Amino acid sequence: MAQKITDMINLGGHISTGGGIELSPDRAIGFSFRSFQLFSKNQMQWKAKPLGKEEIELFKKSRRKNNISHVMIHASYLLNSATSDQELKGKVMEGLKLEIERADLLEADSVTYHPGSRKDASLEQGIRNVISILNVVLKEEQNVKVLIENSAGQGNSVGKTFQELSMIIDGIELKDKIGICFDTCHAWAAGYELVSREGYAETMDDLKSNLGMKYLIGFHMNDSKKGKGFNVDRHEQIGMGTIGLEGFRNFVYDEEIRGKPMILETPKGEEGYMEDITRLNSILR
Repeated sequence: MAQKITDMINLGGHISTGGGIELSPDRAIGFSFRSFQLFSKNQMQWKAKPLGKEEIELFKKSRRKNNISHVMIHASYLLNSATSDQELKGKVMEGLKLEIERADLLEADSVTYHPGSRKDASLEQGIRNVISILNVVLKEEQNVKVLIENSAGQGNSVGKTFQELSMIIDGIELKDKIGICFDTCHAWAAGYELVSREGYAETMDDLKSNLGMKYLIGFHMNDSKKGKGFNVDRHEQIGMGTIGLEGFRNFVYDEEIRGKPMILETPKGEEGYMEDITRLNSILR
């Protein structure tokens, strides 16, 4: 019997919470995913209805039943921690605290968020802003890790390069509570080579020399509608964009990252995951 991609790598996807958050582990296992990502609240709102005790218990029970190895919560898109606006900073701190609290209630493994835009401030100031917020929010007693997602480099976003991510981590006091989520589309858009074997190896060497593998906790696996270095965040289905299957082959056969959750965030969502899985399976053949 031919090997399946879901047996070889820890593949997952962003899963809907429609009908109740407790239904999401069953949805994930329907695709044979061993990990998955979800929003624990509306991603475009600051506040959230508290999670009920019963839905929390049902979620955890379903996760155990389905042997899900990693649950990643994607935080709200409103959390711009690179901002210099004092009023917004306060809202971001409260918003990130809420995401961490909810993730811990669900016994999730990580919370991934975009560091945000520095607007007119210098890059150095934007990085200082991110560090100052994380140092207030991160607590010794939390179980979940907060993962900073690399940016595509749109506008004045922070976290485009491994060097920038390293500068943020250097300033974090509770380093065991922090990590990185590597988005393939964003890295490609930022100018990192992922398609050629040599270029991929150079990219991963750059990551290792700046961050070290211990901070690389997970991946967002997305092809890109736009070309390398375009600084545009436009996700595409796996194998249908400018990274193509040759690029994803490098990730699939990289034994150093084997076992880390690789979460699909492709445009069609759950409707398109079987297409993505079929194309990834073709790499193995």
